[in-house]
Amino acid sequence: MCPSLHDPELGQISFTVNPRSRRIFLRLVADGVRVTLPSEKFYEEGVRFLEQTRETLLKKKEKHQQWIDADHPLKTLTFTTQVIAANRNQLFFRLANGILIIEYPAQKDVHSPTIQTAIRKGVVYFLRQAAKKELPPMIIRLAAEHGFKFNGVKIQSSQTRWGSCSRVNSINLSLYMLLLPKHLIEYVILHELCHTVEHNHSERFWTLLRQVAPDSDRLRKELSGHHIRHLF
Repeated sequence: MCPSLHDPELGQISFTVNPRSRRIFLRLVADGVRVTLPSEKFYEEGVRFLEQTRETLLKKKEKHQQWIDADHPLKTLTFTTQVIAANRNQLFFRLANGILIIEYPAQKDVHSPTIQTAIRKGVVYFLRQAAKKELPPMIIRLAAEHGFKFNGVKIQSSQTRWGSCSRVNSINLSLYMLLLPKHLIEYVILHELCHTVEHNHSERFWTLLRQVAPDSDRLRKELSGHHIRHLF
């Protein structure tokens, strides 16, 4: 197993092995960089490749970085963050009246990878709690309105897809859906519910989706402009 690294600029560097890969891949994720290797013997080469592309990765990270600070509050379906410098030694979170108050040590740089990573981990905790409360009733309501049947819903932390539907019609929804506006959340849910009838993206699937969401073409285009790695 390839050991992970912590980089002060890039964050957590994790390594995964994919035997089907023919070369080394680098991908920015929320807390750092994920390195995919063809095999473990490429580990050192992967570290060197990371160093060779450091400047490019840093520029991409800066371009897509969504700060969570006093000037850049994170707005979700159920709460908005309020970040405050305080006379304390560690982070403090408190959710009240739709405001997630985040106090951080005033002597620390709120933009440091350590503080930002800790803030994000705290926000994910509250996002998960909100998603468990908000999303199941929403999918139950939409399924009843349009005559769909599904076998349970799971809230996951996927950062690669908003939702999915299994072969047994179990719906998986990403907790990060709460970063989307409500109309797009409902579109994603309807998309997955349609997969309980059509387990593919055939023309029959898109026809069904248009029946339950007449403006689905516009919503699909709007959703394509939202990416989890850019939002969070």
